Amino acid sequence: MPDGGVSSLFGLSQRLPPSNLQAEQALLGALLSNNKAADRCPGLRREMFADAVHGRIFAAILRRIESGRLADAVSMKDDFENTGVLDEVGGTAYLAQLLASTVGIINVSEYALTIRNCAVRRELIDIGENLVNEAFGGGEPGSDPANIALEAVVRIDTLTDGSGQTQNGLSLGAALDEAMQAIDDAQARKGPAGIGTGFRCIDERIGGLEPGTLTVIAGRPGMGKSAIGYQMAVNAARNGVGVLMISLEMSARELGRRALATAAGVSVTAMKYGRIDNSQAEKIILARRELRELPLTIVDAAGLTAAAITAKARAAKRKGLGLVVVDHLHIIRPDDSDAKAGPTWAIGRISGAMKRLAKDLGVPVLLLAQLNRGVEGRDDKRPGLGDLRQAGDIEQDADAVAFVYRPEYYLGGEPEPKEGDSRAKLEDRRQAWRDRKNAVAGRTEIIWGKVRDGETGTDVLRFDGPTTSFREESDV
Repeated sequence: MPDGGVSSLFGLSQRLPPSNLQAEQALLGALLSNNKAADRCPGLRREMFADAVHGRIFAAILRRIESGRLADAVSMKDDFENTGVLDEVGGTAYLAQLLASTVGIINVSEYALTIRNCAVRRELIDIGENLVNEAFGGGEPGSDPANIALEAVVRIDTLTDGSGQTQNGLSLGAALDEAMQAIDDAQARKGPAGIGTGFRCIDERIGGLEPGTLTVIAGRPGMGKSAIGYQMAVNAARNGVGVLMISLEMSARELGRRALATAAGVSVTAMKYGRIDNSQAEKIILARRELRELPLTIVDAAGLTAAAITAKARAAKRKGLGLVVVDHLHIIRPDDSDAKAGPTWAIGRISGAMKRLAKDLGVPVLLLAQLNRGVEGRDDKRPGLGDLRQAGDIEQDADAVAFVYRPEYYLGGEPEPKEGDSRAKLEDRRQAWRDRKNAVAGRTEIIWGKVRDGETGTDVLRFDGPTTSFREESDV
């Protein structure tokens, strides 16, 4: 049996890759005889032709057509006369052969589809061969099999996405149409064009979470970056947006408890230890009823790579995805090769992957991130862009970067007596501490260090510790 398996693999490697050279010739002949045929093969690219010469001819024809010039056998002969491109197929006389292959432009769409399908099949064969080689150990020693499988899944998903937008680009006219549609939508809803976060001040600052954008929210432990990111996810889901929540740190149970606490107004600790009365239990039941049907999916697996997150997001996109939230950047596991290059390189690669995910899927990505310890040693502990761990690539990739800062966190406990303190002096210090604590109780500053299409500044929210939730000051 093992020998038979090897033989069948060997047999597969001897088969010719899928191609249809007659379809390629007929399509090129149709283009040469009638340039309008180019409109019937959108998304077709040079690299999809099995014959490299055909691919070069196709690219040259399109260049002339797109520049407003005629692309027929005579003009193309001049283009190819001294390049040597056509030498291997008999020189420029081959253009006449292509014209002879023409059967009119009515079937050009079918020819283009045939060429594309063959190209996809060849790519699938390449993916399969790479997968087999990697699985047999052709890659680096110790390669993670999960990463090998995920890389294949990502390549297949990209291959079968079908949109073609990334490869083919978008004309300025189409981009203007999208911009105008966004303006019309914003006017109709009298609000930001992007997905609402549930916080008016933030939506007005950044225009909501727009498709294709990467928004980073960073903070030191205990500041509430996970809480605000998750609250934004739930708020978006409440508005019917399909949300994928990638939680690398907290479990689905913990997130579920937080959602119930925010919706019911019941302490997370009280729920965790079962210290709830009948009234609170009733509120929790009502909150569960409201939340359970929201289109929010939680993935709480630890140690995911950027490739794994991308694969899960692509799968969710097929079922209806509008927002991806990732908690958090600095515990996404780097690929083996990136890890060897050092943490700064690895974080940059992951940050870039999250930006590509946003653009490729056309959804916003909300990425939570950690700050370095530098802020702890300063008198003014308000963070800035320089406090991001491995900041360079994150700042470059992100469309917006915000920092969560709660001054209350750094007040510490009530002052202790010092040597030589009089009772009055100690009471003065304690009263000053209480006054300061009351002044900043719950105050949370969302400090925007970067807003690509807007202005930086600070928005103020109020944090409720027992329910780990935020509210706008106007709602307090």
